[in-house]
Amino acid sequence: MQIEFFTNERFKMLKLLKHNQITVKEEQYVPLSQQEIADMLHMSKLKCNTTLNELIEENYITMKGKGKYALTDKANSLYKKLETI
Repeated sequence: MQIEFFTNERFKMLKLLKHNQITVKEEQYVPLSQQEIADMLHMSKLKCNTTLNELIEENYITMKGKGKYALTDKANSLYKKLETI
């Protein structure tokens, strides 16, 4: 499921999350709300929520408190592979 899973909105969202990470006390997370992510990707909040949940279910992102998302090692590894394509 690896590459096929990211050939659409999922990759766009992963890329957006990757480029908007911040580091606080040696932890990285994305401080954007679902609405901000949806606006930046030109999608509805419902589509954003669905895509985020798919990424969470597949262990590509995790929640770091309310409204904070973090990429997992699995996501970072796959992102590096996809960058070279």
